[in-house]
Amino acid sequence: MTAGPGRDLLGRGIATVLRVGTMVAVVAIAIGYGALLATGEDPGARPLVHLVGEGGARALLGLGLLGLTLIPALALVVAAVGFRQRGEHRRVAISLAVLALLLASLAVAFVLTPPG
Repeated sequence: MTAGPGRDLLGRGIATVLRVGTMVAVVAIAIGYGALLATGEDPGARPLVHLVGEGGARALLGLGLLGLTLIPALALVVAAVGFRQRGEHRRVAISLAVLALLLASLAVAFVLTPPG
């Protein structure tokens, strides 16, 4: 069984996005929490956008959480590209439809989040 075009991107590409993205996000969250513990600050229950906009340790927490939120979207983009390279147009359409639903749900959550 030979690997066709897109095969490597689908297997290794998606695995790399998930592995590296998760590690980067977790490291950002760990550094942010470490900095908060060192300073004695309380991150509180603020919306993610506010955490990122405040700078410092809170921004690292917010960026880490945002990264964890966006990793599945990036994996879907990689899958769509891999499927396109393999000529599987139906799977490209499905990947893009799932991506659109995911991004739409994030947008709705962003709009419906009460201001903090």
